[in-house]
Amino acid sequence: MTIEASPRTQEARSAAMRARLIEAAISSLVDRGYAATTAVEVCKRANVTRGALFHHFEDLADLLGAALTALFTDMVESGLAADSQEDLVSRAWRNVSRRDFKAVIEIWLAARNDPTLAGRLGPVIEKFRDVFDPASNPKLVGRIGRSKEATAVYRLIVEAMIGMALGRAVTPDSGEMGHEELVLDLLRTLAEEKLG
Repeated sequence: MTIEASPRTQEARSAAMRARLIEAAISSLVDRGYAATTAVEVCKRANVTRGALFHHFEDLADLLGAALTALFTDMVESGLAADSQEDLVSRAWRNVSRRDFKAVIEIWLAARNDPTLAGRLGPVIEKFRDVFDPASNPKLVGRIGRSKEATAVYRLIVEAMIGMALGRAVTPDSGEMGHEELVLDLLRTLAEEKLG
């Protein structure tokens, strides 16, 4: 006797389709960049019609906002699980050195250069900027401390990692660059000494 699985609910099917479209958008941003990430390209990658995309998202900007939210949420959850300052640095690097972080960079730059897109994605970017800003996030302050030096060290670590991620994004094959591990060792030591 075969027992058939119960059919998924409409809500589950909708969530699965949204996730599929978000993944297709991220994939396109990473592989082709913002300029070539169109509704047609996303639908092709997701193997769906444009009607499906526009049923689940108002427009491409709405989809990109959902993609950015998904990427940021994943990064924040990973960072919150860190159990030491060195682990925080390691987890942060794993987040920004991921292949799909290039999608974040593409969206940031596009929003910076396109006022319409900036207006649409500004709230998402601001929300997560606040998560990573010690002045706006009490949990982060509890993690790094309140001093100006601690805040400066934290910002140095974050900005160095974003710089290395940008270097990877523009390097052919987006491969590891030779200096990364040395820089990370220095950042881990600095975090342990100044934020520990």
